[in-house]
Amino acid sequence: MTFRFERRRFLQDITSAAGACIAVSRICGEAEAAESGEWGDLEGRLVYDGTAPPRKPLTVDKDVECCGKFDIRDESLMVGQDGGLQNVYIYVRTDVPKIHPDLETSVGPRVTLDNRNCIFIPHCMSIWLSKQEFFSINSDPVPQNIAFSPFNDAAANFVLEVKGSASWKFKTGQRVPVPIACNYHPWERGYILPLAHPYVAITGTDGAFRIPKLPVGELEFQMWQERIGYVNTADWPRGRRKISIKPGRNDLGTLRLPAALFDQPPQGATPTVR
Repeated sequence: MTFRFERRRFLQDITSAAGACIAVSRICGEAEAAESGEWGDLEGRLVYDGTAPPRKPLTVDKDVECCGKFDIRDESLMVGQDGGLQNVYIYVRTDVPKIHPDLETSVGPRVTLDNRNCIFIPHCMSIWLSKQEFFSINSDPVPQNIAFSPFNDAAANFVLEVKGSASWKFKTGQRVPVPIACNYHPWERGYILPLAHPYVAITGTDGAFRIPKLPVGELEFQMWQERIGYVNTADWPRGRRKISIKPGRNDLGTLRLPAALFDQPPQGATPTVR
């Protein structure tokens, strides 16, 4: 009698435990589904529609013994062999309602600009204001200079000795990328975009971009390229476009930018344009 009771109790416990596991699994699955439904990725590709002009050699007339041995060319229009348009910024222009927790925890503490081969590497950068500091190093055998003037923020102008380094903290987000100059070597130029969020992409050598883990809903994006400023097209007037981000993948496809666009006067090419 006791054995039957204990066996029945044992089977009841197993059944209850299995039911609890199923319930927990269902709850966890629903939570994961809900979380995945709150975020989406934006991707696409920019193509220069035409024959890209050759990149002109720049005048190298300072520290010629060092810098003169490098093939330094204009980086203001970088087009790949397949027409991919490099170094175009695509970023959320307006405030974002929330930021994905993974981005909060995975971001590095700094972004690094290297003075190497008498140019800035990388040419285009972005930085998350509250999470990262700007860090610069000098890999060249000659002194270098870093200078920039963000809108409504402190200006920077510091010297990097050989193998030297320096840190800087931006305090104010910008509407457009900030030019970085070297007063020692006038041909050196780069850009950095300080933002209050991580939702920015810079197109690679193939013209592709991807902004991951955006909050679902309508967001306004900005597209900017250094030669022309705002990338002004029919779908992107003044380089802006409101996009309704859906859960999962949001693919804009290939956007072909006519060559004539890059012969027009710049719009929003300086950080003082608001």
